[in-house]
Amino acid sequence: MRKSRYFSTLLFLLIVPASLMAQDDADLLRYSMLNPVGTARYNAMGGAFGALGANFTALSTNPAGIGFFTRHELTLTGSIVSQNGNSEYYGSRNSLNKSSFAIPQGGGVFGVYNGTREKGRLWNLQIGFGANRVKDFNTNVYAKAVNPQSSYMEAVAARSAGYDFAVQDNLADIGNLAYQTGLLDYTDTVNMFYETFLGKGLQQKRILQENGNITEMVFSFGGNWSDVLYFGATLGIPVVDYSSVSTIEESTVGGAVLEHSFRSYTLNQSKDVNGTGINLKLGLIYKPVPFFRVGLAFHTPTRYWLKESASASLATDMNYELADYSVLSKYERFNYIDHYSLVTPLKGVLSLGFLIRNFGAVAIEGELTDYRQMRMDIADEVEYNQYIQDIVRENYRLAGVVRIGTEWKVSVMSFRAGYIWQSCPYKDRTLRENWSNHTATAGIGIALGRWNIDFGFMADLGKRTDDFYYLIDGATGEPLVQPAKLNLSKYLYTLTVGVRF
Repeated sequence: MRKSRYFSTLLFLLIVPASLMAQDDADLLRYSMLNPVGTARYNAMGGAFGALGANFTALSTNPAGIGFFTRHELTLTGSIVSQNGNSEYYGSRNSLNKSSFAIPQGGGVFGVYNGTREKGRLWNLQIGFGANRVKDFNTNVYAKAVNPQSSYMEAVAARSAGYDFAVQDNLADIGNLAYQTGLLDYTDTVNMFYETFLGKGLQQKRILQENGNITEMVFSFGGNWSDVLYFGATLGIPVVDYSSVSTIEESTVGGAVLEHSFRSYTLNQSKDVNGTGINLKLGLIYKPVPFFRVGLAFHTPTRYWLKESASASLATDMNYELADYSVLSKYERFNYIDHYSLVTPLKGVLSLGFLIRNFGAVAIEGELTDYRQMRMDIADEVEYNQYIQDIVRENYRLAGVVRIGTEWKVSVMSFRAGYIWQSCPYKDRTLRENWSNHTATAGIGIALGRWNIDFGFMADLGKRTDDFYYLIDGATGEPLVQPAKLNLSKYLYTLTVGVRF
C-alpha cells in the first residue's frame, strides 16, 4: 500500500458523471445505426430496393420484395474495403489507411408454391435464407498534436472522484491504473478527490482501430397475390463480431523531463464483443399499375445478448520513489469479461418505385429510427440502466436515411447509380454541425442466360468530431480540450455472381 502524495493543479470538472460500468450510450448507438451492404446490384443502386424487390439483400429492409422472385435464385458476393481516416487536432493533421476483404452476402430464394387461378386470383409463395452484412465496423482514427490546454490524466482524475483505489486495488478502472503507477494521487482522502502532476503542453497521441461487422442471418417467407399485393416477413438473427484497439499516449516535448523523471506514458485498451440478437421484419408492397410500386416495412427492435472481453494496460516512463525508497510500478494491467443485453429502436421504411417500360427503374426510400428508444438491459443493474436511458433521451433524437437508386438496361448490360444520405442522431447542435454522412454509388451488371454478374462501387464519405476526452475549467466553464475533427472515407468494391433456375 503506497502513501498519499499531494501536488498543485488547476480545478477542473468532467462533464459526464463517473461510472465504472463498461457499457454506455456509445455501445447502444454502435449496434443501432446500421449501414447494410449486400449484393453488388443492391449496393450500386444505393440500397433503394424497398419497393422494387427481387433482391436478396432487400430481405433485410423490406421482405415483401421476396414476392417478385419468379424463379429460384442463388447469389454470392465478395468485397474489398479500402478505408482512410484523416484527422485535425490542434492544427496537426494525420491519417491512417487500411484495406480488407469480406464476403458480405450469400443466400438463396426458392419458390414453394405457384398458385393456379381461382376466381381470377393467383397466389405465389417463396422462401429465402442466407446472410446479409448490415453493419461494417471498420474505422481508423489517428490524432497527434501538442495540447496547450490540458492533460488526459486530468480528466481521469476528475472521473475517479469518489473511488478509493488504495483500498480497491483490483478495481478494473483506468483511474486505478493511473493511481497504482503514480500518475494520480489523493487531494482529499475523505471524499476521494484526485489530482495529477501532468498538465498542458504534452504531446498527445490517440489511435483507435475498430474492426468487425454485424452479419444478419435471414429466414424469409412471402409471396404475392395476383401480382398486385406483395407481402413478406423476415426473422433476423444478427451475429455481432466487434473488436477495437485503442492507444492513448502523452509525452513531454523535445525530450524534457518533468517531476518524478516523467517522460511519457502509454495507455492501451482492447475490446472484443461477440453475441447474437433477434428481430422480425414485416413488409408490404402494392403495385396498383405496372409502372408504380409503393412499399412499407416495419422492423421490430433487436434484442442483443453480448459477451464483452476487454483489457487495459498502462506503462509509464518515469521513476516514482516513495518515502520508504521503494519505487512504484511502471506497468499495470486489468482484464474483465462481462455479459449484458441491449435493445435497439424499431424502424419504419417507406419506399417508392417507378418503372419505365422494361429498361429503366427509379426508386426512393426513406427510413426513420427513433434513437431515443435505445435501451441498455444489464442484469441486476436497474439504476445504471436508468442512468443510461436518461442520457439517451437527453442526447439523441429521431433520425433517418434517404436512399435513391436507378437502373437502365441496354441489351444484356445494366447501368446503375445511387445515393445515400444519413442524418445525425444527436440533439446537440455543435455535434450536428460537425457530422455528416453521404454515400455515392454506381455499378454495372451483365446477364448471361441463367447467370448474372454484377459489380458495385460505394464511396462513403463521413465527417465527425472525436472527443478525446471531456474536460472543462471549473471556474470559467470553458473547455480544456478541443475535439479532433475527422474526415472518414470508405470505398467498397463488390462483385456478385448469381444463378437462376
